[in-house]
Amino acid sequence: MLISVSKVERSVAMDGRLWTRLYRQIRRIGKSLRVRARKGRPRVYGTEQVLAVWAFAALMDWPISVAQRRLAHGAAGWWLRRHWCWAVKVPSVATLTRRAKLPDFRQALRALLRRLRGLLGRRPHTRVVMDSTFLLTGSYSRDPESRWTCHGGKWFRGYALHAICDPSGALWAWHVTSANVQEMKVARRLVRQVAATGSSGIRWVVADTGYDSEPLHQLVRRRLAAQLVAPLNLRGAKTDAWRARQPGRDASDRLLATPQGAALLEERSAIERWNSWFKGNSHVSMLPYHVRRLHRVRRWIDLKLAVFFVHQYLLEKDLTTAA
Repeated sequence: MLISVSKVERSVAMDGRLWTRLYRQIRRIGKSLRVRARKGRPRVYGTEQVLAVWAFAALMDWPISVAQRRLAHGAAGWWLRRHWCWAVKVPSVATLTRRAKLPDFRQALRALLRRLRGLLGRRPHTRVVMDSTFLLTGSYSRDPESRWTCHGGKWFRGYALHAICDPSGALWAWHVTSANVQEMKVARRLVRQVAATGSSGIRWVVADTGYDSEPLHQLVRRRLAAQLVAPLNLRGAKTDAWRARQPGRDASDRLLATPQGAALLEERSAIERWNSWFKGNSHVSMLPYHVRRLHRVRRWIDLKLAVFFVHQYLLEKDLTTAA
């Protein structure tokens, strides 16, 4: 007689290889973390153990309460006993939520993302692409930090993921804000993130008209020694007198008039393919009901990115060859 396997067990078995890789990196991060002195009783659970439960919840698309209950008492408990290197019980929901707010958890999560991003490798590229995508919460959401914004004549409510990636689909920098935050404001932060990694060899940063700004042109040239390529956005101007005093925008406009500039602008589709790949794989086009408020959205997206980086590493997929 055939034994039917539950949906939970099927999904865990399907993602077993991915989780093994991710959990191994979390364990390695835990060995390098500094344990800070603390008043009162010593902590029962290490930061890497708390991070592991949160990462498992992101992998399975479960709220942290559901992940804790199913690991401790549900159908996924067999996997906890078999694959996790623990001798203790699963932390309570109160412990998991409280510890996730502490600086050491954020430090561990950032270290994990850096390590996983390093596994993908940063291939030498002369151009990178910058854009943002919406993470919706729904028009009836009561989240006070999800905001309305208009795009393409339609109104959306939620958050925005701003990112820089290269044509192969490797992510270089990202940041999550409310949907109504101006793209140019976040672009400065992304450019500084890329510059802080010590990246060299970048010659062009390709973007759309929303990033056309002379201060941003100068920041890209100063911090990355590169040129921002973005179509002009006149913003109501009726003359071209500004060109004499805005050399960055003038240089970009002249480049876009050449075949090389037109070819560069066509590569902006790389960030759209990456957004589609990430949102489709991670199921964050519409944020789940338990992910509300900006700090929770940022944490959830970081956890989803950690899972996605491992997924991308296992597939070894290059977006330049995607159809």
